[in-house]
Order: sequence, then C-alpha cells, then structure tokens
Amino acid sequence: MPEFTYIDFDRDIWEKELDDFVPQVVYDMHTHIWSDRHRGELEPSHEGLRAEFDYRDHLKWAADLYPGREMHYLVLGTPITGGIDIEGHNTWMAQQVSADPHSAVNMLVTPDMTPDDVAAQVTRHGFLGLKPYRTFAPDPANARIRDFLPESLIEVAHDMGLAITMHLSKMTGPADKENQQDLKDYTSRYPRAQWILAHCARAFNAFMMEEAIHFLKDLPNIWYDTSAVNDVYSHFLLMKHEDRKRVMFGSDNIVAGCERGKYVTYGRAWEYFPGMPDLLHCDPTPTLVIYEQLRQERQVADMLGLTPSEIEDHFAGNARRFIEQMRT
Repeated sequence: MPEFTYIDFDRDIWEKELDDFVPQVVYDMHTHIWSDRHRGELEPSHEGLRAEFDYRDHLKWAADLYPGREMHYLVLGTPITGGIDIEGHNTWMAQQVSADPHSAVNMLVTPDMTPDDVAAQVTRHGFLGLKPYRTFAPDPANARIRDFLPESLIEVAHDMGLAITMHLSKMTGPADKENQQDLKDYTSRYPRAQWILAHCARAFNAFMMEEAIHFLKDLPNIWYDTSAVNDVYSHFLLMKHEDRKRVMFGSDNIVAGCERGKYVTYGRAWEYFPGMPDLLHCDPTPTLVIYEQLRQERQVADMLGLTPSEIEDHFAGNARRFIEQMRT
C-alpha cells in the first residue's frame, strides 16, 4: 500500500466540520485502483499518475478518511497512456471489486478498441459501463467526445445499457458549444446510454457551470459525480438548479483526492495548489483535497437547506438506485 499520510490536523477537520455531515453509508462514484503488473511499456515519466492501490487498500484508507462509514465504490479504469496492458487492467479491476456486490466497475476504453471487444469484456466481467479519457485523443486539451470515445462505442453503451463516465475536454468544459452539441445529440440518439459527467461536468471553475447548467439540466440521461471540485459555487449551482437525484458523490481518490492542498480557481483557470508552508499569520498546514471538497459540499448543503434525506441521497441513495437501475 502506498504511503498516503493521515495526520492529526486532518482528524481535527473531520471531527469539527465533516463527521456530522457525511452519512453512515457512502457510495463513492469516482475512484481508481491500479497495479503495476499491468504497466506494460509504461515509461517512468508517468510515475506520478498512478499509485499501487487495490480495492482492499481503499477500504483501509477509508477507515481513516470516513471512520465508521460503510463504503461502496464505482471503480474507474485508470486512464494512463504509454502502452499499459488495458485488458489485464480491466480484468484485474473486475476481480478486485467482485468482493462487494454493491460496488461496480467502469472499464477503461480507448479509441482503437473494437465494439465487439468492448462488448465481450462487458459480458465477461459484468462491467457497469465505460471509462474513456481525453488523454487518448490526438489533442487532449481540445478534443471532441468522438475523438476519444468513438460513436461505435457509444452504440455499444446504448445497446447494452451501459454507463459512461465522461471527463469532458475543451478549455471551457461543459460550457463549450461543441461539447453541448455532442451531448444533446448523443443523449437523444442513444437513450439507453447513461452519462456520468465527472467532476461536476468538469466545472472546476464555476464560470463553466454558470454557462452550462441551464443547458445540462434539460438533457436526458445525464448524471454527475462531484469528484475533486473545490469551487463552492460550482457545487452550489449544480445543487440549486439540477435535479438533485442526478448528482452523486465522488472523490477521485486516491491519487488526486488524497493529495494535500486544494484545486484553486482564478480568472478562467484552475490548478492544483499544495499550500504555502511559510505563513506566519495562520496555520499553513494543508489538508486533503477530498476534505476540501467535502467542506464545499457541506457549505452548499447549509446554503440551500438540504434535508437529511437529500444529503443521504447525495452520498448513497442516488448512486445505489443508479447502479441497481443499470443492472436490471
């Protein structure tokens, strides 16, 4: 198990700010696991993008992060380029998560996979859905959805009734007109595919959500996970204007969610910020990104007056119903 630290400072934040907010059952709809046995031709330069972490390691880490909580997961294929053994990685994830019938896996898919191969792996391992990623596009920063998720694979998701966890590309993410055009088209023509828009539809900076929420909320078959978003107004806009039953908790643990620091926004940008160690006017100790996210979610729940039932749905009920629906 990799060396992720949990310190007294984190425990103090949990006990004072989060313990009475996070319900007893948690479905984390955006996590990753990885084993170096599937690194294939992966170069050492990719070292920071992954960590040896399996399903049981998640449970051990959750015992510190969310003490006393019952945990279930949607595990997503780890999106690493560089010649990894994708089929081996997908098979290993399915084996890992089979220990929990309430958890599920979205298999890693790349643009060069054939529809028959994807369908065969879904059938063989019972995957809930697909995990494409923009880094597999020729231009990851400016890709359209079809550049990293070919329409032939969307057809498979429709035919088999699969989920697609989508990390949107483009500089303005969900506010980009081509992304909006594509989502409107695909949700209309492939209604049995269910789209989970990761990271609050990738609205790490709230201006993206401001320009997108009134479009997204009217689309069918759209869901969200809240993973790694540390902008309180993004969470506020999503929970104020969307159907709250379509919004599910996610963490992006372990590698992203359990870094120390915060994703900060400025202008029309966002970036990971590790904190400043030399501040004299306050305690400069950074806590975990996932705790920063949960602080934003707690503040939004207070601002909007979410009921205990709505909070429980956000952390578990919505996800449980989603997974059950996809499996029937």
